[in-house]
Amino acid sequence: MGVTDTVTASNIDHVDMGLPAAFVWDYDARRPRLGRLYEKSKVSQWNAATDVDWSIDVDPGAVPKIAQFADVDWGDGDPMIAALGARDNPDLLRDVVAQNHGWLISQFMHGEQGALVATAKICAAAESIDDKYYAAAQVADEARHVEAYQRYLDKIGIAYPVSTPLHTLLDEVMGHRHVDLTFLGMQILVEGVALAAFSLGGAVLANPLIANITELVRRDEARHVAFGVLSLSGRYDDMDPVDLAEREDFVLEACALMRDRFQPTQVWEHFGIDVAEATKRFEQGPDMQAFRALLFSKVVPNLRKLGLLTPKVREGFEQLGILKYERYIDSATEAGELDPDEAAANTGDDPVVQFRAQLAGVERIAPEPVLMVLAGVVDKAALTEIEPARIRLNVTGVDDGEWLLAIGGGDFSYEKAGPATSADVTVDMDVSTWTDIVAGRVSAPAAAIDGKIMIAGDIMKALALDSLL
Repeated sequence: MGVTDTVTASNIDHVDMGLPAAFVWDYDARRPRLGRLYEKSKVSQWNAATDVDWSIDVDPGAVPKIAQFADVDWGDGDPMIAALGARDNPDLLRDVVAQNHGWLISQFMHGEQGALVATAKICAAAESIDDKYYAAAQVADEARHVEAYQRYLDKIGIAYPVSTPLHTLLDEVMGHRHVDLTFLGMQILVEGVALAAFSLGGAVLANPLIANITELVRRDEARHVAFGVLSLSGRYDDMDPVDLAEREDFVLEACALMRDRFQPTQVWEHFGIDVAEATKRFEQGPDMQAFRALLFSKVVPNLRKLGLLTPKVREGFEQLGILKYERYIDSATEAGELDPDEAAANTGDDPVVQFRAQLAGVERIAPEPVLMVLAGVVDKAALTEIEPARIRLNVTGVDDGEWLLAIGGGDFSYEKAGPATSADVTVDMDVSTWTDIVAGRVSAPAAAIDGKIMIAGDIMKALALDSLL
C-alpha cells in the first residue's frame, strides 16, 4: 500500500460538529492551573522538520530486539506469524513486520488528525479563555504530530487507511452536541490511549527515527491528557441523572472501541489470514494482554478522578476486565498539577488506592511492608480466575529484596526466596521502579516495556503480578 498524492472526495469525511462556537469576552476570569499548563506547552514546542534527524536509514521490516524480553517464553507468539509460518521464512517475516509497522504508525497518524480536529472544536466551543489558550496550543501540537508521522510513512512507503474502530470512535467524539463529551472522548479516552501507546516508544519500535518521533509526541500527549482532567474536574459531581447516563453510555461504548483499536485486521486481510481465528488468538496472546494493561492503566484512573466510575461504568469495566486499573495514578496528579488533598479526592474506600495515596511523595520502599499490606487487603475472590503462578521477585538497591510470590487460584502468599527457590518466572527491577509500581505511578507492564523490568520465564505467569497490584 502506498500513500496517494491526490486528494479526492472519497478521502474526505464531513462530520457535523454538533454545537456552535463561543466568544469569551471576560478575559479576567482565569484558571491558574490551565495557565501553568499553557506555559509548559509554549516552552516545549519542537519542529518536525528540524528537530528530527530524517537522514536516518529505516528498515520497517527489522524485528525489534527487546533486551528485557530476551528470556521470555511467549507461547505461540504472534497469530499472524504463526498462521503464515513466517518464523522460519526470513523474507516473509520481514514483510509481516514491515506491514504491521506501517499499519501501526498509520493508526497513530490518523488518531493525531482526529485529535487535531477535535481540539479545534474544543477551542471554538470552550467558555473559558484559558481553555481556549491551551486548546489552541494543542491544535498546533497535533498538526506537528500528523506532519511527523506522515513524513515517516512517506519514507517507508507503507500506509494504511484508518481502522474501523478508530474511525467510529472519532466520529462519535466529533459529533456530540455537548463540548464536555468531546473533551471526555478526546482528552481522556483517545489521548489517554495515545499516551499509553506512545509509551511503548523505543522499546518496541525497531529504529531510532520512529522511536525519537514517538518520544517527542509522548511528551506532548502527557500534557494533553492532564488538560482534560483539569478542565473537566468537578463537571460531573452534581450532573442531572439523565445527562450523566449519556456520559456513562459514551464511556462504555468508547472503551469497547478502544479495546479493538490496535487489532491489525487490515494487515491480516492483506495476507489473506482468517480474521476470526486471528482475532481469537490475538486477544488471548500475552503481548496483547500486557498492552491492554498499559493502555487502560492511563484511562481508568482519569475517569475515577473525574467521578465517572459510577456503578454502571464499574459494572461495564468489570466485564471488560479493566476495572482494576482504577488503582493507578491519574494524569493531573502525575503531572504535579494537583496538591495532595486534591490528589486524594475520589479515591473511594479501596484500600489499595488509599495505600497508594499515602505513598504520593515516597521515593523508596522495600518489598516486605508492601507485601504485608497487600496480603491483608487483597480481594482473594478477584484472584479466583487467575491461573496460579509462582513469581520470584528480585528488587535491587534495598535489603531483603528477594521474595517468592504465589498468586492465583483465589489466594496470595509470599515468603523470602533463597538461591534454590524455584519459580515459573523471575522478575527483576530496582527499588525505584518497584516503588513507582506500588505507588501507582506506572503499571508493571509499562515498566517492563520501558526496559525497567527484566523478565525470565513464562510471561503469562508474570501478568499475575499486575492483577495483584
